[in-house]
Amino acid sequence: MAEANEIPIDRKLGEIFEEAYNLMDTIEACYDPMNSPGVQANIKKCIGLYEDATRLVSLCGLFSSNETYEEIATENLRYFLLPFFLGQLNLKLCNADRKQIVEMADVYFNDFLRRCENYALCQKPETESAVVARNDTPGDKVQELARMAQERNTKLQKYQEKKELTDQIKLLKVAMKKEHVDDEIKREFYLKLLKSCIMEAHDELASIAQEKQILQYIDVARRNNSSTESHKPTPKGPPPRPLKPIIITRDAAQKAVYGMGYPSLPTMTVADFYEQRVREGIFPDAERMKEINKNSLMNRVYQDNAAELDKEEEEKETLVEQDDEEYLARQRAKDEFKDDHRRGYGNRHNRS
Repeated sequence: MAEANEIPIDRKLGEIFEEAYNLMDTIEACYDPMNSPGVQANIKKCIGLYEDATRLVSLCGLFSSNETYEEIATENLRYFLLPFFLGQLNLKLCNADRKQIVEMADVYFNDFLRRCENYALCQKPETESAVVARNDTPGDKVQELARMAQERNTKLQKYQEKKELTDQIKLLKVAMKKEHVDDEIKREFYLKLLKSCIMEAHDELASIAQEKQILQYIDVARRNNSSTESHKPTPKGPPPRPLKPIIITRDAAQKAVYGMGYPSLPTMTVADFYEQRVREGIFPDAERMKEINKNSLMNRVYQDNAAELDKEEEEKETLVEQDDEEYLARQRAKDEFKDDHRRGYGNRHNRS
């Protein structure tokens, strides 16, 4: 997804997540069409960063199934959001098979909700069969109207709760941008963000279920019209590579469970990913690039400048140690001038 110079081998997990999170904010704030090349390139880059972060989380084994969210360190709470963000970003892709995109997003959102349920961040929702059984119970029109009113009130309550959460997250997000943030504020921000994302994930899964039905109907219609489509020219070039979900797992057994039947490779580190791309000829060899940069003209100029600066510093230190009167007098004169003339004193061009 990303270029070679954007995925260094020695990057930290927190740095990769922060870059992806900031890039995601840029995508959300962008006014360009979602299918424009620039926006799609940013989406793919962001997906690649989140996938690398997911591989590192799996490799580090940050999460354990016998813990609750209260036992998770504040800085690690944000990594619960990885599958949710990947699901959101995959739904924004425009140059891939929509059916694959929807299936990928379904895997990510279900993985996110299942992990949140395991860590007591949310309760397991009522099964669909139980809801159908309750709604199919015989009753008169009054009971039916009462049920509809209750559902309406529940939706309004969820909407109000989501709106309040959004406002609180905006305020906490401003506080998070400060240089020194208290640990309690960080934890409150991540927990409220998780709660908001859990609500969005349920809505996204409901939309995905409806879209799957529409896509299935379109597939049936296309098969019925296969006779007319057979005369159309077949597209040239190899078929697009199938998408693969990257989810947080620790071993092959978890991969088989969380992967839900999809061929995923979640245990690859960023270094392994880079080395694989080097073998495929997509990324340049890091050692070779170091040798090329070492002999470059710019590098030589930089080394010469650094040597000159070091030499000047040594000369200054020698003059200070020897109490050179001329040098000390010059430094005192500079200090006196700075005391009497503040910065920008003589630069009054085009100023009132």
